[in-house]
Order: sequence, then structure tokens, then C-alpha cells
Amino acid sequence: MQTKDFGLITTLTSKGYHYQNYKVDELGRIWFTFSDAPEVRAIEDGFFRNTLSVPVQDFINAQTTMKTLVFDIRRKASETGAFVRTGRNVQ
Repeated sequence: MQTKDFGLITTLTSKGYHYQNYKVDELGRIWFTFSDAPEVRAIEDGFFRNTLSVPVQDFINAQTTMKTLVFDIRRKASETGAFVRTGRNVQ
């Protein structure tokens, strides 16, 4: 499963699932790849149906970790000259 939805990525991470890979597309969006296991799909379904519960502290910790990772990926892409688009400007 691939997603660029930061909320879903954070939720999966807080539930103990780790991304397998990531890629930055031509528009600068970061896509994370997770397992296609039924448990992962069930979390995805619960996330979009708004029926999933996540311990708040686990979510906050995962959010901090994933934000750091996203900023690091963007910094590396910027250093290598890869096209990275943000909401406010294009580098």
C-alpha cells in the first residue's frame, strides 16, 4: 500500500507498522510504502471511516518521528537538487 496521507502514515506508525520504502515524485510529494497485509488495510479502512482508536501519546510520538523524517527527506532532496515543491514556494 502506498500513501502520502500524513495522518494515515502517522496512525500506521503509532500502531507499530513501519514503512518499507518511500519515494519523492516529480511534484515533490513523498509517498510511503507499507505492507499490503490485511491488518494494515484494516487500519487504513478504520482511519478513513473514522472508527479507529489510537492512544494519544503514541500518535504524538509517531507524528514527531514522521515530521522529522519528512523534513530530513526534503532537506536531502533540496541538497541534491531534486525538485521539491512545498505549499508556499518551489525550490
